[in-house]
Amino acid sequence: MTLCPKGDHEIPDEDDVGARCDEHGVTLLWRGPPITPEDFAPEPCAPRPATPADPVRPSLGTHPR
Repeated sequence: MTLCPKGDHEIPDEDDVGARCDEHGVTLLWRGPPITPEDFAPEPCAPRPATPADPVRPSLGTHPR
């Protein structure tokens, strides 16, 4: 069973489509395959590496000459 995100209890009404907690008004819908740890970025705040498609922009306060 799935835990209710608004309370410390299992959601009482759950099926293949989703889950519903009437006590807290929470509805969860299942779409696609379950999320796995591999679906998350290892460092969510890590900067993107520069690629040739990303031009290097000048710093603020400098004028391109």
